[in-house]
Amino acid sequence: MKLRNDKILVFGGGSGIGKAIAKRFCDAGAKVLITSRNEEKLKNAAEEINSKNIYYKTFDITNINEHIVLFNEAAEILSGLNGFVNAAALGTGAFTGRGYEPWDITEEEWDTLTDINFKAAFFLIRNEVDYMLANGIGGNILNIASNAACMDIVGSYGASKEAIIKWTRSLGKRYGHNGIIINGIAPGATFTPMIARYAHDINQKYERHAIERFIRPDEIAELAFYLMSDYGEIICGHTVVADGGDNAATL
Repeated sequence: MKLRNDKILVFGGGSGIGKAIAKRFCDAGAKVLITSRNEEKLKNAAEEINSKNIYYKTFDITNINEHIVLFNEAAEILSGLNGFVNAAALGTGAFTGRGYEPWDITEEEWDTLTDINFKAAFFLIRNEVDYMLANGIGGNILNIASNAACMDIVGSYGASKEAIIKWTRSLGKRYGHNGIIINGIAPGATFTPMIARYAHDINQKYERHAIERFIRPDEIAELAFYLMSDYGEIICGHTVVADGGDNAATL
């Protein structure tokens, strides 16, 4: 099993799941450009990945008019571009320092979260499809959603992740005919900075998961590798829920 495409742009690659996926792909021989808004995180991530195939560039996905510009720059850096991983997002709790309840968010915080997690996420996927169609590329798009979409969560984060699952399905069915494979992953509580408020140790017991532990970023990265592999194209337009049997999920 090998990657279906090997010149990949990873949004949100400076930490967490995005960084783990970038490392896995570099280990498989792919050239990878990671982006986020924080240059220091990107630099640290590139040093940790420690590969001749890793590159980084700061970018804010809310700069929608700059998406195609970035894609062209990435293609120059990587000597081509045929894969995207969309892992850039803000977690409500990590952003606000509070919970997910509807009354735990202000109007300004709502706007910030939806600008990134909903609006920019949609246009990013759409622009990636347009780029591949315009250049005749049979590529891959992998969207990182969340099993929050499967819970009774009323608010910006869960709603945006449910939308990503729907976009993955509808666009995957439409553009698989063009050789563009669009899939997603909806992780459960994965040991990343996003859940640092309650996840303090990788060995900490987490009873909400049936497996009674947190998910490791490298486990999600292995799933990402499969979905973007030559075997993985039989899954097209679907989001794999990888949540360790989360008892808070209703779907």
